[in-house]
Amino acid sequence: MEALNKFGVPFLSYKAIYPIQSIRSFILFRLLDPLIHYLFFAALVSAIAGTEYLKYIVLGNIVYYTGRTMLFHFMYLLQMERRFGTLELNIAAPLSTFRIIFQKGFIPLVDGLFVFIYGLLIGQVLFHLTFPVDQAFSILLLLIVTLFSMISFSMMIACTSLLFSNVNLFSNIMMALLQVFCGVNFSVQLFPAWIQKFVSFLPLTHSIEAIRSIFHLESSSIYPLLLKEFLIGILYLCIAAILINVMEKLARKYASFFKV
Repeated sequence: MEALNKFGVPFLSYKAIYPIQSIRSFILFRLLDPLIHYLFFAALVSAIAGTEYLKYIVLGNIVYYTGRTMLFHFMYLLQMERRFGTLELNIAAPLSTFRIIFQKGFIPLVDGLFVFIYGLLIGQVLFHLTFPVDQAFSILLLLIVTLFSMISFSMMIACTSLLFSNVNLFSNIMMALLQVFCGVNFSVQLFPAWIQKFVSFLPLTHSIEAIRSIFHLESSSIYPLLLKEFLIGILYLCIAAILINVMEKLARKYASFFKV
């Protein structure tokens, strides 16, 4: 427990199982991978719809890639702990299990912060996104709300992923659903009305619309969108807390977390 007090749960989780710990992996996964991701969708949309649609797509993918980074690595942390047999030890610690798991999200949150800022930099350098200086506060607020909403969603999905033996398949399905239904590459207004009601409860949907409004590509009011995104984050955080409480009770009863 001295190690927990000295270094903290996030640091120990990072040093033990986080996949990006070397300069080589940082360059590959945090510099090259997002760059290739943006270039791919930029080339795709330019060929299909023309360059006038380019900024719209890039902004949506900046927010999406930020959320994807957080979701994937939060799930990866719990997946590796289950693989190495240390996940159940969270119950033995004299701390709240919810607090321990929530603290594990600190490194994915910092990772998402870097990816978001790096994405905006790529947008300015390669895709001529003009940073709206007068909207600096709105962008900061957008970043905070998006990170909160996505870390809450990631914690809920990461805990749910423990029900599945093939976590990679589950994570890929979740990321694909977010990419299709959150308006990353096209407006959610193109969906039927009943699907629009569904996607309004997904994270990133309102953040993507808000960032496009900040960059004057849509005319929606920014702060109501961010309020909705914040409330969605609270909803997912509450669901995650309930799920962790159920997991803890089952772990104490059967001496293990969910097994498949």
